[in-house]
Amino acid sequence: MRKYTTLILALIVLWSCKNETPVNYVLLSGNISNTNGGELTISSSNGFSKAINVTDTGTLSDTLFIEENDIYNIRFEQVRFTSYLSQGANIQFEVDAKKPSSTLKLTGDNADLNNYYAYKMGKDFDFMMDREGSYKVEESAFETKVMDFQKDLESKLETVKNIPEGIKAKELRAINYSRLGKKGNYERMYGYLTENKDFKTSDAFKKELEEISLDNGDDYLYSSDYQQMVSRKIQEKAYSFYQNDSLPYKEANAKAISEIENETIKNGELYKGISMMLPMSSDKDKDLKDFLNASTNQKHIASVKEIFESLKVLDAGQPSPKFTNYENYAGGTTSLDNLKGKYVYIDVWATWCGPCKYEIPFLQKIEKQYHGKNIHFVSISTDKQDDKEKWKQMISDKEMGGIQLITDNDFNTSFINDYKIMGIPQFILIDPNGNIVQANAPRPSEEKLIALFNELGI
Repeated sequence: MRKYTTLILALIVLWSCKNETPVNYVLLSGNISNTNGGELTISSSNGFSKAINVTDTGTLSDTLFIEENDIYNIRFEQVRFTSYLSQGANIQFEVDAKKPSSTLKLTGDNADLNNYYAYKMGKDFDFMMDREGSYKVEESAFETKVMDFQKDLESKLETVKNIPEGIKAKELRAINYSRLGKKGNYERMYGYLTENKDFKTSDAFKKELEEISLDNGDDYLYSSDYQQMVSRKIQEKAYSFYQNDSLPYKEANAKAISEIENETIKNGELYKGISMMLPMSSDKDKDLKDFLNASTNQKHIASVKEIFESLKVLDAGQPSPKFTNYENYAGGTTSLDNLKGKYVYIDVWATWCGPCKYEIPFLQKIEKQYHGKNIHFVSISTDKQDDKEKWKQMISDKEMGGIQLITDNDFNTSFINDYKIMGIPQFILIDPNGNIVQANAPRPSEEKLIALFNELGI
């Protein structure tokens, strides 16, 4: 009898220990068609971030350790969607990388809610892509259109079963913010599509937008549309400081953010800004110090410190990341190793990028000035392979010189990822031995580029 009692007690202890161990992970797996693989990223507004390898056959599988059940943003190439991840959940998805909005499907835990988010993403994508149908309509017709959009999503949400506590109320507000965000774009889009630069919406139309409260931290963390409206308001204030107080834009933006009263929103805007800016910064130490002095979010601080450490591989004197066998407009392929022996000034650009095209005449002037000198001028297009003819046509039309290359997979290529390029144009200067001089070199339109070339004796 004593043996059985001991055994039962042991089982109870084991069972108790098992139940005291919290399950704090999510099992995520996916199947992405029409891709050669790459890196999928998962992030949240609270500072969580992880990269997952996608195989060349498009499969992925990983265990995500999360501290809280929340909405997470998932990105891979053109695939971008929101998913509710909860501790202990097992979630699967499949999607065509070329047609993400119409093919995304999720199964497993929270499937109803996550497929609702996929439906919402598809509706937003269709609205955005049909610009004329969506925005080139009279004010009253647009009001009706976006209200119908809202009612459709609300109706779809009502069919979702087992919504986690608190999510439904947040999502209903997010649907309303989605409508208001579209209203906020209407004046600019209608004026552009009708070529009426002086177009203004009525006071009645604007009233609802002017009355939005932009100090709700919970909604900021949950709704991307709410975040965009907050960011737009901050940009407007920063531009006012830039114009009226003659502040450099970086300082004007910092001043606008410093005036945010809600701590969650202030931290969120600081985090978004530094995450974008740090890889392109010319003074990373100062920018990190400024961020650490301003932010009170410990998760954000830890994440930014990790970014800062990871960027040290791009310090001056470090070996440059390489590109291999990029298609050359002149014929054949070119690799970075082919260019050793001279300095290499790289322009990372795209045909659709306005600021990139602005730099072209300045780059052409410098190329002529340094023709025959100890430097190669290389332009690397991040255009999609489907847009290769546009790339070739622009090179021809603008009579672009230098070495003209195109990546093998637009932004989703190791050279771009290794340089942690978050926006274009970006200019890179590499020395004759293949080491980095500056990962974020001056632009051709900046006088300090010539000063740098002179300092190096090019």
